[in-house]
Amino acid sequence: MEYPRFLVLEANSFEENAYPIAASWSIADGQLKAILIHPEEEWTDWDSSNEDRHGINREQLTMTGETVLDVIRELNEDVDKQPVYVTEPYLYSNWLNTMYDAYGSEVPFDLITATELFGMTETELDEELENLSLNLLLDSKVPEDKVKTMLELYQRLLEAGLLPEASQPKQDED
Repeated sequence: MEYPRFLVLEANSFEENAYPIAASWSIADGQLKAILIHPEEEWTDWDSSNEDRHGINREQLTMTGETVLDVIRELNEDVDKQPVYVTEPYLYSNWLNTMYDAYGSEVPFDLITATELFGMTETELDEELENLSLNLLLDSKVPEDKVKTMLELYQRLLEAGLLPEASQPKQDED
């Protein structure tokens, strides 16, 4: 079975000049990747008061983060031009554009709100994800944990036959 691609980003802030600092995404087989992102040289804005929210400091990013170019390459390869489901398409679109603009390219995949995949309102989806993350003992504020929770919700709804028909995986034809 091929799983949908989910993406969760964390940014340095919610300001207009924000840039992504962490990313987690799922790949076709349901596995996931989690990466800290080394800021580009011109991405100098940093407000240490946001560290309590995201739990990442600037030194971590510069010491262990992957370069933006490496993150772009890996994300492109893993997503393979498939739609990517996100909970906050406006913010994620801005943050992805910041990354891709740094290298003069455009985001090569479509961002689709996860509410379409799950057939829920934003409020319903937020509640489902929060409740499920608590049951799984995951932190919904951590990108990797949120992707795990979205994969688990997808699997449970699929097994229960509760996904909208358009969200069902395509069956392999032999």
